Amino acid sequence: MLNFTLPKEPSRVRVSVWRKLKKSGSVNIGQSLWLLPLADTHEKTFQNIAEEILQNNGDAYILRSAFISMGNKSDIREMFNKARDEEYKEFIDKCEDCQYEIKKETKKSNFSFAEIEENERELQKLTDWLGTIDARDFFGASLKKTAGKELSKCRTMLDQYCSVVYERNTTDNNYG
Repeated sequence: MLNFTLPKEPSRVRVSVWRKLKKSGSVNIGQSLWLLPLADTHEKTFQNIAEEILQNNGDAYILRSAFISMGNKSDIREMFNKARDEEYKEFIDKCEDCQYEIKKETKKSNFSFAEIEENERELQKLTDWLGTIDARDFFGASLKKTAGKELSKCRTMLDQYCSVVYERNTTDNNYG
């Protein structure tokens, strides 16, 4: 658990700390009170964030805690899962955009190597993004499987598109 206070100005410090907390996968359970599951890497993350806070005239406290009531433990897990599901939803939307792009180019018969490269870059971004979300999905959020399936669908569609591009370009240019 990390509890901290920071001066209101400069606001860039507050934003920097907030971004690092979000990136770590931590959840906010109260006024400047953030949680991560107990792990050495998470403790190190909070220590690094606390150093930034202290260097910017703030106060930071890192605590190990255990919830006594099982109801609270479930609520906390649900907070983590809700945060990850929000990320998975956005990810799924981007997968749908990727799928739409491939369908659009197929419908227009735009079968070019340049289009393959553009879509491969997008697929790599999506793959990396899902890896980032998965790394901070500590309790198995409900949309994890759906996100994986949507990424697989993107990969399959791109593979099919690549086959058509190859086929059309080798047939049209007599390279095959």
